[in-house]
Amino acid sequence: MPQIVLNKVYRQLFDSHGELRSDCRYFEIYGGRRSGKSHDVCQAICLTAMSQPNHFIPLMRKVGNTVRDSIFAEYLNFFYRNGIGVHVNTTNLEIKLPNGSRFRGFGCDDPEKMKSLVGATMFHLEEANELSEADFDSLDAGLSPSDYQARIFLTHNPVPQIPGSMFWFQRRFLQHPHELSKAAVFDTPQGRVFVLRTWYKDNAFCPEATKKVLEGYKESNPEKYKLWALGEFTKISGAVYRNWDVVESVPPEIINESLGIGLDFGFSNDPTAAIRVWSREATHEIWIKQLVYLTDLYPDTMFDKLIEAGVDRMDLIIADCARPDIISDLYRRGFAEIKGVEKHTGYKEEAANQLQAYKIHIIDGSTDVVREFSTLAWARDKNEHPLPKLQDGDDHSTDCLEMLWSMTRHSLSILDVI
Repeated sequence: MPQIVLNKVYRQLFDSHGELRSDCRYFEIYGGRRSGKSHDVCQAICLTAMSQPNHFIPLMRKVGNTVRDSIFAEYLNFFYRNGIGVHVNTTNLEIKLPNGSRFRGFGCDDPEKMKSLVGATMFHLEEANELSEADFDSLDAGLSPSDYQARIFLTHNPVPQIPGSMFWFQRRFLQHPHELSKAAVFDTPQGRVFVLRTWYKDNAFCPEATKKVLEGYKESNPEKYKLWALGEFTKISGAVYRNWDVVESVPPEIINESLGIGLDFGFSNDPTAAIRVWSREATHEIWIKQLVYLTDLYPDTMFDKLIEAGVDRMDLIIADCARPDIISDLYRRGFAEIKGVEKHTGYKEEAANQLQAYKIHIIDGSTDVVREFSTLAWARDKNEHPLPKLQDGDDHSTDCLEMLWSMTRHSLSILDVI
């Protein structure tokens, strides 16, 4: 058995005998960014699957094409970094252990694959806030293993509070008092619930650069500090984009008439984001589809991910010229119409003000775009009066939109960086 280093706060997942708790059906584990929740829940479940034979553990998100690079990668990395021999089928997103236990990645948007959940012993639902209550109820009703206690692990960040209402997981699991970093257990009509809220200080491996960013929000953006650092559900005041919704698809009559791709390069722990945007001026509508939203992308893998996401080599791609080396590399690899734009002070605010006149539709499955649209807000002064400036924070895909939009309105200059 490998020597796994588990953050102290997540040892509450185990009973006094060192085994994963079997007295609860539901494990609602949420909190701020870089709190280690997904990583340590993964470790706890992997250790259990290694010590007990014949587990079948689906690893799930709402959208199937987000599973490979997120929750499935987390589990696969556990076995690789600890030198544990497993059989991996990357096509089916399956990991098999010598004792018969296995993991498999699924998306709730694939009804055919969902038929393969028979025999599951526990679920890990990553980014559980993406799931609807109907999704969860369907999974919950179908989980009834014969050899083990059924367990469902929900891991997610908090999301902005909807005024006057609660999210389904708040209503079902978070009505009882619970303290930061301290587990609470209580009963519901459906079964016993384990609740744990954590933050970055619970994670001994949180990078110093990330700590600095999160702590900086305390002064520059208090609402996001509560949301991303403390892991609290909070209402975002002064939202920039209010007139938006989530739709299934782009209207077929404009599917071949996109404005292009917006590409924002990640730095350090920031993700690289890419979106495709369509516009219909006659009705003042915009459609946005998330293509890429990943950290640790090098130019070669960035190119591959963009191709996998459906970006054509002749698509117009508008990128930040702060990284001309990456733009040049992507051009050499085959993106003939990638362009760099020179940003100027205030371009985001200019674009945001123009975009407020449009109805914005976000294509279902663009989960990071939805999150950013929910939290992007105008800055405030010390007296909480709004300022004509966007708050610092989570704005990678919105920056893609504002950059691409500003280019189409000729308010940003295209530079020759190839």
